[in-house]
Amino acid sequence: MKADTGRSSFDPQKHYRAVLRQQGRVDLESDANEQTAIADHLRTTTTADIIGPAGAAADDGGFGLFTSTGDGPAIPGGAPYVWSGNFYLDGLLLENEANVSVWDQPDLPPGMPRVILDDGTPVADGVKPPKGRYLAYLHAWDLHRTALEDGGIREVALGGPDTTTRVKTVWQVRLLRLGDVGKDIDCGTSTEQWELLTAGSTGSLEARAEPDPAATGPCVVPAGAGYRGLENQHYRVEIHQGGADKDATWKWARDNGSTVAAWVAGPDPQGVITVSAPGRDSVTGFAPGMWVELIDDTRELAGTPGTLVQLANAVGERLTLAAPAGIDLADYPLRPRVRRWDSAGELPAKRPSANGGWVGIEDGVQIRLAKSTVTYRTGDHWTIPARSVLGDVLWPRDASSTPLALPPAGIHHHFTRLGLVTFDGSKWTDAHDCRPLFPKLTELTELRAVSGDGQTITPGTAAEGPTPLLDPIVVGVSNGEFPVAGATVYFEVVEGSGTVGGATTATVGTDVDGTATVAWSVDNGTPVQRLAARLLDTDGNYVGLPVEFTASLLTAKRTSYTPGACSTLATVTNVQDALDKLCAALPAAEAGFAVTKMTLGTSGVALANDARVKVGELAAGILIEANGLWDPTTFNPASANVTIEVPWPITDTDRQTWGVDALAAFQPMVVSGSYDVSDKVARWGPLGQATTYLGKILALLKTRQLDQRILTRLSLRGHLILNKDRTLRLDGDLFVPQGGGFGPVLPGGDGRRGGTGEVWFWLVP
Repeated sequence: MKADTGRSSFDPQKHYRAVLRQQGRVDLESDANEQTAIADHLRTTTTADIIGPAGAAADDGGFGLFTSTGDGPAIPGGAPYVWSGNFYLDGLLLENEANVSVWDQPDLPPGMPRVILDDGTPVADGVKPPKGRYLAYLHAWDLHRTALEDGGIREVALGGPDTTTRVKTVWQVRLLRLGDVGKDIDCGTSTEQWELLTAGSTGSLEARAEPDPAATGPCVVPAGAGYRGLENQHYRVEIHQGGADKDATWKWARDNGSTVAAWVAGPDPQGVITVSAPGRDSVTGFAPGMWVELIDDTRELAGTPGTLVQLANAVGERLTLAAPAGIDLADYPLRPRVRRWDSAGELPAKRPSANGGWVGIEDGVQIRLAKSTVTYRTGDHWTIPARSVLGDVLWPRDASSTPLALPPAGIHHHFTRLGLVTFDGSKWTDAHDCRPLFPKLTELTELRAVSGDGQTITPGTAAEGPTPLLDPIVVGVSNGEFPVAGATVYFEVVEGSGTVGGATTATVGTDVDGTATVAWSVDNGTPVQRLAARLLDTDGNYVGLPVEFTASLLTAKRTSYTPGACSTLATVTNVQDALDKLCAALPAAEAGFAVTKMTLGTSGVALANDARVKVGELAAGILIEANGLWDPTTFNPASANVTIEVPWPITDTDRQTWGVDALAAFQPMVVSGSYDVSDKVARWGPLGQATTYLGKILALLKTRQLDQRILTRLSLRGHLILNKDRTLRLDGDLFVPQGGGFGPVLPGGDGRRGGTGEVWFWLVP
């Protein structure tokens, strides 16, 4: 800052937190300024650590980008606009009080270019830019203001003198072309021109008091050594024309560049310009032969230097320019000023080869700029306090007392991306936000899942309705680590036709521990179902992101299967597909006809397994009814018969022959029978002496004191029995029911033609 100061003493590496005053001491402006610098350093560092390099509040942050809808100012191609609100850049607070067009910014005066092409060429204000995709970027820095630029700083009650100065945060939004329309460009896209725009100065400066080669030792100070001025000075070295060191120039002033006056009028034909408050004398004002800089806010805000001219004469408020040609007050439209510099105009920044690169300023003060291949910005500066009592300058040194090469003390420029926008040749469209956003500390309320996610359940039937999950769904609302009671949470089934709290939606408040609980029932058909929970504000609007829960039905389709060595199922990955493939490999059901009814003779009594059938009842025959017409030629002794299992031995001959006098086995015997068919009914009956024989066997069992019953079986061999037109085989299988009893289950059959069916019963006297 170009203020009337003695030195700038703040050094962040000393880690000072406060400046403390002592009683009876002199107050120095440098101490007060150091306290201001300490506070600013703490504030900006803390802000940057919390927010990051750049950011805006998520709900009402400023500096977002939007495009004009036709109601903006009449400018070529419409206007991208910048939202009102606050933004933070490297810890600096940037404020925008109202939505503003890029072409109508408070710190970007008319006539200054708003658009920069991808090769770095600025587009003149009022000229339509080419089509393309543009980056809107934010540039901010500190601008020093005195009572000359802002009259409100001056306390008029003091009768004219100024007291303090101010530091203003300046911001500008410009548009940098990144490429053609349709090019793949996002917020992270960088170009060579962007890197050049945001690159800082790489130059440095060293300062010292002139050493005397005649010195014979550290305790001998020759007359020509050190700082020889009689006054304490605060030298300012400032880059005038920026760029590479071979092109850059610099200037210096012994009063920190603080001697400045308002440029009121001129130059007149004699080259005289009129200024206000020029200072009392040549020390505090202007004198013939001095160099001054003609500058205004337009140039300061553009980052360009003013015009250095030499004074031919200076009398009061009238300054005569030595070379007034081309100087016009109209070219300095915004608060024009005349600033005194004590250098002989602008000096080359390229380090000279003589004297080790050291350049003398005055009275033994020397500086040395950086070596070649460095760059500077206009306004880069260093300040060098010189103290007559020391005969030296105050400049940091290393352990060997060698002056340190320091980067510029300012101006510090800050950049960030705000957004992307497209210019199609006639209008600006497609604004895309690139700002990092952050929630406010009081708006860190967060909804999170607590329990209940990822449950699985065996589905019920459709008739049973939704199946409730075993565990409830629980969400929590907290602000940081603290639970929030009374918050409103909205639950909604978003996939599936299940219910939450008995309906498709539910609104639940959190209890004292910050949790909200609901019961979720899932439908019985949707494999994976989802439930969303959202936090609501007091107006019923969504806050933040939803929390989703999933539940799935425990089905074969969702159960993994590993085929192992089974080559048939080598490509199968779940149990359902494995079963389907196995089912497909089974033989298809074969058409056949089946037994539907079996009765004894003319009595109509059903023949059942484990039944007791008298010989007389068997003599009446067994009627076998089917659901098809029988082929009489295939219903014969080979395909159907009745077998008895006779205890053995029961005759004296067998007992004597085999030497066995107790029951040892059962001897099967096929009963001779007759076979008749009438449409769907086939009849088997004992033939000839079979009935008499059966009766005598039962009588012999009684004589032998054995159980008077004979296990008897009716067998039907389906593979040998056809229907009448010989197109179907008998599906002969007869099964015992699973629910109880002996059956058989009728109609018979297992869906495959053939098969032997058998009914067993006890033959009794």
